Amino acid sequence: MPATGNKSYHPLSLSIRLHADGFSFFVCDPQTSSLVRGEHFAPVDGLPLAQQLQQELSKPDYFNRQIDQAYVLLCSPSTRVPLEEFHRDEAAALYGLTFAGEDMDAVRVAYTIQPQLESVELYAIPRDVEETILQFYPTARFFASRAMLMERLLRYDEDTPVEGVRRVFLSPEEQGFSLYAFEDGHLRFANSFATESTADALYYALNAWQSLGLQPLKDHLVLCAAAVSDVEALHKALSEYVLHVDIVLHSELFPRVPLSGEKQVPADLKALLLNRL
Repeated sequence: MPATGNKSYHPLSLSIRLHADGFSFFVCDPQTSSLVRGEHFAPVDGLPLAQQLQQELSKPDYFNRQIDQAYVLLCSPSTRVPLEEFHRDEAAALYGLTFAGEDMDAVRVAYTIQPQLESVELYAIPRDVEETILQFYPTARFFASRAMLMERLLRYDEDTPVEGVRRVFLSPEEQGFSLYAFEDGHLRFANSFATESTADALYYALNAWQSLGLQPLKDHLVLCAAAVSDVEALHKALSEYVLHVDIVLHSELFPRVPLSGEKQVPADLKALLLNRL
């Protein structure tokens, strides 16, 4: 903590994003909602993730007196339960049933409560990773990646209604995409799909569209992206089957803040930061 009377002290936040192809650090300025620095770290062969995190967190760029809060975003498998049916003491058992292949001794099952969605997102934190981060930032707060994005998309859906039209939101990820649908302010559908091609994404998106009973000539499919080029091929493919395929850029989804224009910052982290900055 800074010394009393240190007028040069300007607090920053550190966000740690853990994902399939490594992890990323983002240092942000809460006062201006802007990015100070960001860096991606690919996995190192033979080096456990917790040990690699410890090495990088030891550097003064990411552990110093100016950073007074840390957030951790986990892009890992998650499941959700209705808020009214959620019981804390059952979280680990429910997660273990959903992901039977998970080594439950190696993880701590955590949850993100979403009152607006009346839902609770369950996810797992590797114990060694959590312990490593807490060594540096004892008050670090952990969040499920998809929970953050769902909150922002719900707000956007409510703020920009289209009379008599239902919408499905599709957001690209490192190894596929997530798809969300809301109805009357509640979460109706949420799922993620691993894809290797535009054809895969087209198949899964249209399958979900059909299962939701949406109308190809009336309802809207919304692609969320940092740039049009990120979803251009998928937009073209989907437009052959759905009349209204819209693109919503992050600058629209996260308006009026400098962070929204940072292409290196993923949508889920923007949602987390803009909700908490």
